[in-house]
Order: sequence, then structure tokens, then C-alpha cells
Amino acid sequence: MKRIFALLMLAPLLWACGSVGSPSPSAPALSAGELLAAPTSLALGGVKLRAEATPYLNAPACDNETCVPSVNFVVPVRLSAAAGVLSGTQSSTLSGLKVTGVYVITEGGVWRSGVASSDNRRCVGTLNCLQAVGRGNASISSSDPVQVVLTFQDRAGKTYKLRDAKAVIDSPR
Repeated sequence: MKRIFALLMLAPLLWACGSVGSPSPSAPALSAGELLAAPTSLALGGVKLRAEATPYLNAPACDNETCVPSVNFVVPVRLSAAAGVLSGTQSSTLSGLKVTGVYVITEGGVWRSGVASSDNRRCVGTLNCLQAVGRGNASISSSDPVQVVLTFQDRAGKTYKLRDAKAVIDSPR
């Protein structure tokens, strides 16, 4: 009887841990060579696109003695249309795109993360940009120079790769 009671008391905690630590969507494995060959800008539908990434280490949320387990690596990315192009063209081109994967190339190899649909949206206050977030755990340190590549798809399902020209891992937030 005590065991059943204990299991009933622990069930919500186990469920909560499972939902907090649930894996992010997966991204297909790509080699570092394939990723490094990605361009830093790309013309699509008459609009020049570029990628920006601001990877950072995520400090665990601790309250006195307990720490909430969380992912330790977060990679926000932006897919931006170049300025100087008609807004209508930018808007229609970007509305048909979605970021599907985020890859980080380090000295130790390739880290990858899929992008959840809830983490894929328009930038606030501008029509010429999309933002997305890749999340996961990584054995990485701050200030490491990295190469960040994002993959995205158009309405027809065609996949493209775009590389940030320069990215450095920021300190824990």
C-alpha cells in the first residue's frame, strides 16, 4: 500500500521531468564539410537572404538547493532579407520559408538541433526577417569561435543551407 501511495505521489514529478527534458525536433546529420560549403548569402525569389546567429550557454535555473534540469546550449538564429528590396517582395518570399535545422560546427565536431514550429516565427517589428531557435545540450565553452549553419525550406519543400559569417558562443545567461 505504501509503494502504491509513493508511486502516485511521484507520478506528477516524473511526468513534469519528462516534459521539461523532452527532446527537440531532430535535424538530419550533415558533415562539417557539407555545412561549411553553405553560402553566407543566398538570392531566393529576387531577395538576398543572410543568416545571423547568437549562440549562448544557458545557466541552469537553481532555487536554493534544487536545480531545474534544462538544456545548456541555445542558438537563436535570424534569416534576414537584405535592405533596399521592395517590402512586398521580402514579405512574400519570407512568408513561404521556415527554418528547419540549426547546426554548430566546433573543433569537436557538429552539434545539431531541429526547430520546433513554436520556435519559428517573424521577427518583432520588421517584415524582412524570420527567427528560430535550436536547443540542446553540448559540451562547449563560452567564447569559442564556431560556424553556425541553418537549414530552411520553401513552400515547395526544397531545402536550403545558409551560414552565418561569424559567430561566437556567449557566456551563460
